[in-house]
Amino acid sequence: MNQKSAFSAVVAGHEMRIGEGFTARHFAENDFQGMIDPVVMLDHFHMTAPTFEPHPHAGISAVTYVFEDSASPHHNYDSLGNRGPIHPGDLHWFVAGRGAVHTEQPEGEHPHVHALQIFINLPAAQKMIAPHALHVNAADVPVLRAPAVRIRVVAGESHGLAAPLRLPQPFTLLDGFLEAGGTFEHAVPAGWHAMVYAVQGSLNLSMDAFSCSQTLAEGHALGVAAASSVRLTAAGPAHFVILSGPALREPMLKHGPLVMNNVEQMNDRLRAYRRGEFGQLVLPTSRAGHPVAAEDAP
Repeated sequence: MNQKSAFSAVVAGHEMRIGEGFTARHFAENDFQGMIDPVVMLDHFHMTAPTFEPHPHAGISAVTYVFEDSASPHHNYDSLGNRGPIHPGDLHWFVAGRGAVHTEQPEGEHPHVHALQIFINLPAAQKMIAPHALHVNAADVPVLRAPAVRIRVVAGESHGLAAPLRLPQPFTLLDGFLEAGGTFEHAVPAGWHAMVYAVQGSLNLSMDAFSCSQTLAEGHALGVAAASSVRLTAAGPAHFVILSGPALREPMLKHGPLVMNNVEQMNDRLRAYRRGEFGQLVLPTSRAGHPVAAEDAP
């Protein structure tokens, strides 16, 4: 390695509540000293009622992973004509590219969705690709099992197991569970960053033959740069997520759920949205929505 391994400060998720039906731990990329690039945002959320009107995305992939213990599916709608449930254990990967309108919501009687929403930055060369959606069913997610260890390889690969989804850019999403005394080590390719989030329980994290280590309490996350591996151990039951991808190291301008490289690109996409080029989306429910202004979108 030409560069010393480093990790960011440990970051506590920002507690967020919107309306009566949405609570989340929110993590933004600017809290991690650039060490979770290409991840822009992570929300670990619980949702019990429709909360967000249809809204635009551009320049990113908006990724929804529904945890296995979710009591309800999350229902997806977009202006490309895709609509349907994201069941517990499923992954839905919405590549916004040059722009589309999208929303997701719980439906049915007494719904309760437990999930992650992740914004992943698209490289400059892919900012203007055609929007499209990808989906993986829970039954198709490979699972690594070892004593006191269970890892769902939701995207990317680990320990020779590869997820079936062909993504627009390399990326790994692991949903992991350790019992007391369990240990898991994940190899990080050269040039990649990683984000480790303790969903439940606490973890000890070390890197590169244990040259440095950190404790990660429930609800906290950190970013990892220039490491060839991360090793997690748990004294008690723990649930964690690893997000990892090649660091883009490109200029980034954020405007709500639109992420471009510069002001000119952003203004171009805002004008395109206002001209209706992102498409239209009206929900087939009693709360029929309409595309909200990009300035107001969550």
